[in-house]
Amino acid sequence: MMAKDLPPRENTLFKRILKCYENKQYKSGLKHARQILSNSKFQEHGETLAMMGLTLNCLGRKEEAYDNVKRGLRNNLRSHVCWHVFGLLQRSDKKYEEAIKCYRNALKWDKDNLQILRDLSLLQIQTRDLDGYKMTRHQLLMLRANQRAGWVGYAIALHTLGEYENALNVLQTFRKTQEGKPADYEFSELLLYEASIMVEAGKFKEALTHIYSHRDSILDIQSWLEMAGDLHARLGEHEDSAEVFEELYHRNPENATYIESYVRAHGHYNDEDSLQLCQKLQKLHPRAEAPFNYALKLSTGSTFRTLVDGYLQRQLRKGVPPLFNILKHLFQDKNKLETIKELMHGYYTSLEEHKKFTPESEDEEFPTSYLHVMIFLAQLYDYERDTTKALYYIDRAMQHTPTYIDPYMVKSKIYKHAGDMTEAVHWVDEARTMDLADRYLNCKAAKYMLRAGMIDKAEEACALFTREGQPAVDNLNEMQCMWFLTESARIYFKNQDWANVLQKCHEVEKHFVDIVEDQFDFHPYSMRKMTLRAYIGLLRLEDSIRGHQFFNKAADYAIRTYLHLYDKPLSDSNGLGNGEIDEMTEKEKKKLESKKKRAAKKKQQQKNEANVNNNAANKDKKQQPDGEVVPPPIVGIELVKTEAPLDDAMKFLDPLRALSPQCPNTHKLAFQVFYRQGKLLLMIQSVKRALKTNARTPEISLHMTQLQQYVKTKGTSSGIIAEIVETEMGELLPQKDIREWLNVRESLTGTNLKNFFMLRCAHAHLTPESTADQLQSVLNFPLGGSTLESCEYVLDHLNSGMLNPSPEDIASFSSSCHALFPLATAFRPSKPEEESVPR
Repeated sequence: MMAKDLPPRENTLFKRILKCYENKQYKSGLKHARQILSNSKFQEHGETLAMMGLTLNCLGRKEEAYDNVKRGLRNNLRSHVCWHVFGLLQRSDKKYEEAIKCYRNALKWDKDNLQILRDLSLLQIQTRDLDGYKMTRHQLLMLRANQRAGWVGYAIALHTLGEYENALNVLQTFRKTQEGKPADYEFSELLLYEASIMVEAGKFKEALTHIYSHRDSILDIQSWLEMAGDLHARLGEHEDSAEVFEELYHRNPENATYIESYVRAHGHYNDEDSLQLCQKLQKLHPRAEAPFNYALKLSTGSTFRTLVDGYLQRQLRKGVPPLFNILKHLFQDKNKLETIKELMHGYYTSLEEHKKFTPESEDEEFPTSYLHVMIFLAQLYDYERDTTKALYYIDRAMQHTPTYIDPYMVKSKIYKHAGDMTEAVHWVDEARTMDLADRYLNCKAAKYMLRAGMIDKAEEACALFTREGQPAVDNLNEMQCMWFLTESARIYFKNQDWANVLQKCHEVEKHFVDIVEDQFDFHPYSMRKMTLRAYIGLLRLEDSIRGHQFFNKAADYAIRTYLHLYDKPLSDSNGLGNGEIDEMTEKEKKKLESKKKRAAKKKQQQKNEANVNNNAANKDKKQQPDGEVVPPPIVGIELVKTEAPLDDAMKFLDPLRALSPQCPNTHKLAFQVFYRQGKLLLMIQSVKRALKTNARTPEISLHMTQLQQYVKTKGTSSGIIAEIVETEMGELLPQKDIREWLNVRESLTGTNLKNFFMLRCAHAHLTPESTADQLQSVLNFPLGGSTLESCEYVLDHLNSGMLNPSPEDIASFSSSCHALFPLATAFRPSKPEEESVPR
């Protein structure tokens, strides 16, 4: 940046402003700017005003900053400095599209300015304007062909657009300029990046030749071996592939992927030959666990029994805590499950009587072996949902060693699987208090407390590991602790506290926005450090980050909340629909008011504490870099006042449809939103995708019925859309009769409680007068073999009003479920309030 229209003295001051800005000496820069502007001849000097605004922005005085920059821009619209500074200001506020426009205007007046071009390219890759990024990187390459960053940046731009040939040509041309120079890590990464592009382009032979010809220059030996082994396998060169993976196995014997690739490279697809290879690997590294675990997966019958017998005895003798989880994948084979159970019972009996794993053993075992056998048996019966036996063995383990934490954790998990979260919380809290310094135990206890609805207690537990003097919830949110937010949203949704549900969900969504924005600093870093393969992986990860389970959970609760707000708009700020309040008794209304007052009092108290702490912290708080400001907090009570709940729901639904199409819940939520919006083609698309993803999803029955009825009553009358609808419905309902379709579906899925319930709801939707009969069918359904989750699913829907049940009907269904799951709190008969306080 240069101010060409300033005399020497002022021009020197202007250069000092730039230097102070680069060195973050903002107050000094402001002083120099005022010196220039104090001269009556230059008090409206555009570029000085712009730099003064940029400096003020870095000092947090944002309004003054914008006023000065805009004023400078008005005085000199042809200055690339003013436009560049205005773009930097927009970028600091995360207004990337506006910043790009400013940079383009700056380039009109200085088209070859390297700094503006670099800044523009960063924003283009950040916003994924890949075509624009390609053009900008090409221009930078033409201007500085002797710089490595220009070549690499242009190659990355071509790679991200899928122009593999051009990207390879650029990299190969650049490599020719590096001949004769000693190999270093950065050049090694460049060679591996070039090979990865060849692999993506399907040029496996060329990629293999490339990495072998540059083997001495590639310093990352592990990556070289992994790529060579994979390429040999793709080309069918199995002997070479096996040799490479054997070398990798020697480098890391615990890597299961190397073992599996080594076995596959030998072409042995029957388990017996593969088992012999595993045993060969075991002899090479006798202490390695991975080949032994893989052998357990392959073996069957007497061979499996022999192998697992020795393995169990070794691990139980060592007292390996995750033994059950290590072997859990074997339980899908019922024969292996029965073999392990038989062996464990044999150990239990022999240890109890002889203190040995088998009566024939020579040496006695330590008492801890007996303890871990009992823990394993408890976990095994819990896996089979035999709660009585699981509790028997875990109680014996606790009596054996009362000071050992693991039995308490297992017992809490048993109660959780049995549906008694209150008792689960009690035992996990017992484990937590035995070691208050254990962060894992603390997090697990807090999660169980949230599941049990004990929000305050969960916050108190988390406060042990959060910043002192700050509410635990605020600090957890600051640390992006998303499991806490999603679990909180879950319990708030269950309690119909819609404001807090939306607040937690939007906080999760904000964390994902922050994660996407945090990649900004990695664009120049990766180019400078040449971490190119990791950089491409980062870009692809960021593009799909909202496919993560935390976002899926938050989106699920948010969308369902917005659907509820659409169906039952809220009155004032009480968080309940008008109809829900009218249905309350006077006692329930008083209870609601009392609950609101307590919540408001607690919130105000927390706010006062936070203000005191923030005021103390602000005294020593450093200035945010580059003028960034902390965004205002998310307030749930404002979110529930939305006038367009379906539009707000779409903000969560669009990422789900784009990034989680394999999840059945995505299409279930999509149909419910589109059904309320009246978007017929999208309704059809959602049903088709749901059938393709998982045809046994229970809600499909009801959604198909709603779709057929919608087409019948409100479908389009003519035109191309009508033809499309007729064609698509013909594919979905070849029989042309929804009742026949439901009967066929019932014959396939009707033995499942959830599917049976939704089929009854679908019939009730078709024939409203049959609702009472459909409800009676649900109440008479034989629950034997139904899971706890299925029973809770049906109970939740009955409580929401589906099939119009009376309180007696709900009590009858709960009673039947209670007989099947006596420990589950969801089905226990309601007690007076004073008797239902959690322990």
